[in-house]
Amino acid sequence: MVPVAVPEVSHAQVHPVMEYVRLNALDELFLHLDHREEPWVVHYEVHIAGRFDADRLAAAVATAATRHPIARARLASWHAADLGYRWEIADVVDTPVTIVDCADEAELAAVRERLYCVSPSLDVAPPFIVVLARAAAGDSLLLNLHHAAGDGIGAARFVLSILRAYAGVEDRLPPLDPLEVRDVDALAGAASPAERFERRRAVWLQAVDDWLAGPPARLATAGGADRPGYGFELLVLSAEETDVFRGHRTADTTLNDVLLAGLAVAIERWNRAHDRPARRIALTMPVNLRPPEWRTEVLGNLASYTTVSVGRGQRDDLESALEAAVKGTRRIKEHALAGSVVDQLRRLSTLPLWVKRMLPVLIPLTGNIVVDTASLSNLGVLEGFPWLGEDAGTVEAVWFSPPNRMPLGASFGASTFDGRLHLALRYRRAQFDSDAAAAFAKLYRDVLST
Repeated sequence: MVPVAVPEVSHAQVHPVMEYVRLNALDELFLHLDHREEPWVVHYEVHIAGRFDADRLAAAVATAATRHPIARARLASWHAADLGYRWEIADVVDTPVTIVDCADEAELAAVRERLYCVSPSLDVAPPFIVVLARAAAGDSLLLNLHHAAGDGIGAARFVLSILRAYAGVEDRLPPLDPLEVRDVDALAGAASPAERFERRRAVWLQAVDDWLAGPPARLATAGGADRPGYGFELLVLSAEETDVFRGHRTADTTLNDVLLAGLAVAIERWNRAHDRPARRIALTMPVNLRPPEWRTEVLGNLASYTTVSVGRGQRDDLESALEAAVKGTRRIKEHALAGSVVDQLRRLSTLPLWVKRMLPVLIPLTGNIVVDTASLSNLGVLEGFPWLGEDAGTVEAVWFSPPNRMPLGASFGASTFDGRLHLALRYRRAQFDSDAAAAFAKLYRDVLST
């Protein structure tokens, strides 16, 4: 429940359970990373110029949940000696929509922060919270999805189903079983001992390089407060600024490379301005494991994580940082290193749950040397949003952001919608205050758009 006193509208009732499925390796990882002070949840938000009809929206959420099995999941009972968890999936679940009236953008920002300072309970279905925030500039639909249930692409696909149900248009799904295809080992695990050896070799060679370069830099804190939860800074680059951003791309690079390089340069400049030594900058980057034929489909965790490092002397300008970022992303692709995380999680699969649940607690004992500097997740181009009717109109902006935990206190979510780059900075309150977050986000914007 969102910690605000607001009405709810619901158009579904709880029905008996229809099946059980095991959590995949990434589901389990994100379940263990969830913490009361640092909720491991996905933020996804769409803004329209008009007004949603609350009853119609609640019915649309219920319809979307029927189309995506994990949207009807709860965590089944488990024991410490078990080797894994199971999702308990109901035929239909109650899917309330919480309605909040906001006088201005400041109140909307406060609602956003309150919403994402909690994780949806997994004791009951569904594993998400939906809020309809009404403001003078138009309505916003906010989804808080427990990361154990789905990633950013899954959140985007689920919200698209909600909007299509609201509009009364077809919501075609691919001809596959959305529960069976969640097997990340089948999607990305090493297929042979030789492939596993080559991946391990590439990982160890990179580990040696990183060790020689020193531990990852920490983003300089500014005005942070020791309290739980996240703050948010949302940006939209103009069409002209987005064109400049795209112009940084070369024949051998991608826009994702430009985003990574720009973030490295922004961190370098920020740390310099705050007299914080910037060692190797390590950026966490998710890699979508879905195959091309359904790469934007399925609510679930089907994105692994990799790290791109940018060393000293490589981020004085965007061109130099881009060269380093491309080297890192090319290496990830050539050695299929997104699958190496899956391989490592496979080795943990035989451990009992009581051991697995302790592993995140042990990370600080390493001096946090395995924790990156910041993270960037890019959903790419978002499209296919339907016309929502005379009162609601069309989607005008879309934001998304992944979670983070200190000492990695800042994560950017990026997407391109309607020809404009949308950026959402999610930051831990221990990392920044609102003024510092706005300044850091502006610095990143300036790097990308000049």
